[in-house]
Formats: sequence, C-alpha cells, structure tokens
Amino acid sequence: MTHAAEAPVHRAAVPEDALVLATRPLRAEAQMEETSRYGDDVWTLTPAWLRADRKPHQLDFTQVPHAHRDTAKLLFYALLIQDTPPGEEPITISSIRAYFTCVRHFLGWAQSRQLPLAQLTGEDLDAYHAELTSLRMAVSGVYRNRRAVRLLWAYRSRLADHLGQDPLRRALWQAWARGNPRRYDENLTDRIPEHIMGPLLTWALRWVDDLADDVLAARAERDGIDARPPAHPDPLVALQAVLADFRRRGQPLPAAPARLATGWRGRGGYPNLAYLARLAGHPSYPFRKARSRRLIEEAVRDLGVGTDPPLRHVPQAQVDGQRWLEQISYYEVGQFERLLQVSCWIVIAYLSGLRDSEIKHLRRGCVSAQRDADGRIYRYRLHGLAFKGEGVHGAAATWIVTAPVARAVVVLERCQPADEPYLFAHPLKSANHQRHHVAGRVRTSATTIKDITALARWINAYCAAHSRVDTIPADKGRLPHLTPRQFRRTLAWFIARRPGGTIAGALQYRHQRIQMFEGYAGTSDSGFRDEVEAEEAFARGQFLAELGTDDDRPTLTGPAGPEAEARLAELARRTVFAGQVVTDEARLRRILARHDTHMYPGTFVTCVYNPDRALCRAPADPGHQPALADCQPLACRNTALTPANHQALSSHLAQLENALDDGARLAPYVRHRLQEQHRATAAFLARHDPEPAE
Repeated sequence: MTHAAEAPVHRAAVPEDALVLATRPLRAEAQMEETSRYGDDVWTLTPAWLRADRKPHQLDFTQVPHAHRDTAKLLFYALLIQDTPPGEEPITISSIRAYFTCVRHFLGWAQSRQLPLAQLTGEDLDAYHAELTSLRMAVSGVYRNRRAVRLLWAYRSRLADHLGQDPLRRALWQAWARGNPRRYDENLTDRIPEHIMGPLLTWALRWVDDLADDVLAARAERDGIDARPPAHPDPLVALQAVLADFRRRGQPLPAAPARLATGWRGRGGYPNLAYLARLAGHPSYPFRKARSRRLIEEAVRDLGVGTDPPLRHVPQAQVDGQRWLEQISYYEVGQFERLLQVSCWIVIAYLSGLRDSEIKHLRRGCVSAQRDADGRIYRYRLHGLAFKGEGVHGAAATWIVTAPVARAVVVLERCQPADEPYLFAHPLKSANHQRHHVAGRVRTSATTIKDITALARWINAYCAAHSRVDTIPADKGRLPHLTPRQFRRTLAWFIARRPGGTIAGALQYRHQRIQMFEGYAGTSDSGFRDEVEAEEAFARGQFLAELGTDDDRPTLTGPAGPEAEARLAELARRTVFAGQVVTDEARLRRILARHDTHMYPGTFVTCVYNPDRALCRAPADPGHQPALADCQPLACRNTALTPANHQALSSHLAQLENALDDGARLAPYVRHRLQEQHRATAAFLARHDPEPAE
C-alpha cells in the first residue's frame, strides 16, 4: 500500500501523562483516568478489550532495546490514539498487540547492527527479510511481520527515528509476495477427520444428555459442604460429631491427596484433614493440633482410610446399560464441571457453525422455540452477537439451530448461577473465576483448546478402564490437538459430502443443512452458507477431476453426453501436470475456481449446465447455475448420464414396475401417472443406453 508523501515534520514530544487509550472505547467497568499513560513502561490494553472472550494483553516496553524504546512508544501511541497517516487504516487493539511482538523482534535485530533505523540500508532490510522467511513460520506470519516493519516507514512523520525507505518497494520483498500471494478466499483450516470427530461428538452429546444431571447434583452437594455452618462453635466438638457420623455409617475416612498429606504421622493412611474440616464447618488449622489429631488417629485405626472423599450422591446415568461411575469424589467435581462445559461447547460449535467468539458471548435465555398450532416445537432460534465484519461491539444476530444445541444451552444455564449472564463464564469454584475481572468474563480460546484436550484424555482413560472401544484415536502418534476454528470448517466439509460412518449416526447432514440455511437472521451474515457452498463446489470439482482423468471410465451418454466429455477433457488438461493429477488441495481449489466445468453430478442425472437450453430456468432469469429443485431430467438437453446415473434410473424403473404390478390397489389417477412416468423413463433409457463394454 502506498500513500501520499507527508512533510517530515515530527510531532512535539508526547507528555508523560498522556493517556494511551484516550480515543478508544473502554469496557463498562474501566475508568479512563486509571488507564495506562505514555510514561509507563508497561501499557495495559485490557480496558480496551470489549469482547468477553479475550484475555488481557499489554505492551511491555522493557522488552524493547533501550536505544529504540522511544521509537516504539511513539509508534504504538500513534496506533492506539488512531493518529493515522494518509493512506493508512486504523488498527484494532488485537492487531496492535500482535504487531508489537513483530516490531519488538525487528528492533532487536536492528539493535544487533548497532544502527539507528534511519541508517538501515535496503540491503539491511533484504537481510532481515531473508532471516524472517528462514524461520519456517506460516505465510500469514511472514505477512504480519512484513506489515509490522513497514509501520516504521508508514508512520515516519510521527517518529523521530524511522526507516529511510519503503521496504515493500524492495525487489526481494516484492518477489516473495508474488511467490506467496495472499489467498483471503481460501479456507486453509484443517478439518477434523471423521474417525476423530465421530467419537468426540458422541461423547460430547453423552455428557450433555446423560451425564449432566449427575455432575450438577454432585456440584450442588460439594457447594453445600463448602457452605456448611459450624456443627458446633468448638472445633473439637464439631470434629467429634463428624467422626461419630463416619462411625455410625461404618465408612472409612476420606483419603488426602498426596499434596495435602505432608506432615501426617499417623498409621493406616493419610486422612483428608481439609475435607473433615469442611464437614465440621471450621478452618482446617484447629484439626492439626494434638487433641484433634489423636481423635483422627483413633478413627483411622477403627475405620481405616478409603479413597478420595466420595460424595453421597450416587450417579444414576448409564452408558450402554451400565452405570457410568460408582461414585463421584469431592475433588472430581471441578474437573467434571470443566468437561461438561466444553462438551456443551463442542455440541454448539459443531452443530450450529457458530464461531468461537459468537459462542462465548451467548447469554442466559438466548434460545427461543417456535411451536405449531399443536404446541410442538418445529424450530429453535439462537440469539447472540456476531463480530466478523461488525466492529468492536459486534452486532445482534440470530441462528437457526437444532434440538441438541438447545439442550446444550439449557445445561449451560443450569451450570451458571442465576446472576451470571454469560453461559461460558468460568465455573464459580475455579481459580480463573477469582481473577475474571482481570482475565475476562468468559473462557478464552486457549482455555477451550486445553479443555477439549482434557475431554479427549478423559474419554480415553475412561474407555481403557471400562474396556470400551469408542476412544479418540491418536493423530500422528499423539492425542489430537483440536482448535475452535476446525469445528466450523469440519461441519461445512461434512455437509458438503455427507459421508457415512460414525457421525452419520449422530445427525442427518441434509436436515442440518436445511435448518442452518433457513437463514442467519439479524444484521450479521455468518458466511457459513458460503463456506458450505464452497465446499460443495470443491467436492463437485474433485469428483469431476477424478472422472475426467479416469481412462477406463465408460463414456458419458445422454443429450449432453458429448459436451460433458469435452468439458471433462478440458478439466483433465488443467488438472494433470507431467502425467500426474494435482493432489494439493489449495492448488486444486484455485484451478477449479478458474476453470469451472459447470457440471453438476446428481443421483439420476448429471447436469451439463447451459443456461440457453435449461428447462429449470425461465428465459428472463437464466442464472449462473441450475435450479435443481425444478429439474426436468427426461426432457432437458443439459442432461448427461454416468454409469451410476444409469443404475439409479434403472433401479427407479424397477420400483415403478413393482408398484404397477399391484396396480389394482391404486387409484386410477395415481396408476395413470405411474404408467406415464414408467413409459418416459423406459424410453429415455432406451435412447441413451450405454454402449456395451468390450
């Protein structure tokens, strides 16, 4: 990007007490006068994080070489207050934080050369670019670093020391960009393989539908223990009452985790003093005194020490007819809360197509149901905020979702206290909840990634302990590392291809597609329809490319058979290089985008679309693709037939014959229509019967 030249007149020195977020909107709880000032060594950006799913970030200038610290401060002050030179666009808070790391890296490199920025030559910039590209980072990362370096030229009128030339005009920089073009329209996110997504979705649904009640009941019992009032004002008397209860039930004392057993010298195991103190309603330190310890030692001799503190709630949920757990420990509740919450996330993310930021901003009461005249629910709507292309505050949006998503939302509402609006807020007893006023109201993407991994690890441990086979398979020799973006990408891929196997048992992709394509209402377009249609177009292109390069396939027949052969031959010419078919997905996507055959394989026919002769389109509205819902395959001249199409039509003809064999039971009009359809189908197949194989 170039911009008009500016006079090299530099700003006056920025006052030390200047507020660096003065022009930025702040979070509701933030006070402008309490935000970072120019003279601070560390600038906190947290008050300007308006989304609830972001962790705090800061610009730590102590990490910048001292010789270039003033330059870095002037640059990022201009970025933060949006003092933008002509031709440059304002930069978001998230991008500013990302660019800070890149600028810091470049300034550290410049310091190693012991030169101010103004004295760096073009050869120096080329050397840095060569070093950058040798780091094997993603193409997007290289572009981000290139852009960060150019800021030191683009904002030169705001800096006392700046680059002396535009690095993007260097021949080396331009050559690299030509060889690595930005592909904004390509989705390069890896999809989750079906053999991984299948069991993961099945277990997530199991947690939502079957195990949630036990987890929430155990949590209620744990919270009741934590809030228990003192059994007696005297801790010793309260302890005696607790131990008497254990003796009455004949239950061993709960065992302490190893980290809590330090210093115990009694025999028979390590009782959990902290848990006994909770039962007594007192702090634990009185129970470490000699008289209390003697009482506990006597109880250990009489009752022994069992496992982790078991709760009284008996799990009721079953997995394949067997109770999933015999008991739940006091210390397992926090882990199960976390697994239940991330299971809800997986169900919502995969079965709705929402982005992680959209999911994290869901609030209590976000699902509404539409009912028919008989009170039956026929549609669920999910209300929330969308952020892509909608600015820092987001925009209200509505999604059509299926029943499992609605059930996951109900579970999340039960997980959160009544006064907590966000469904993905940190659990009350978690350490993150105590810091949420700093770390953000909801769990971050990084935390969700850890939780997904924790769920997969729990699933595999549970399956190993119960001799089950529905584990999460290893990926490249280790537990899969899944990211939030992959779920949306995977759903689009599966809808486009509708494969069989494990996931097909969990949902019907055609139904899922119709539900979601009924519309993303509100002011935001989610773009998910475009993603699915792009995946469908690519799947169609892959099929046709393979068909066109198959030398052993039978010739396509039908009215448009010759034209179909010509289009396939042209596609094969584009997708075969040096005798090899293109297998690189990104490259094949680009080829198919430039050389679309406009052929649409179907169950009964393959449409070789030509708008001039399409019967599915009105002459005034030819369209760029067929309207398959109005297809007239037996009469349209755009019809071609593959062997699979012939087989499907022949099977359909046999079904018509079977129905007509029992024609005496059919109404006259129905019988007449079936006879007409039978005659037309038989005549069509006779006219376009494929040549017998040699």
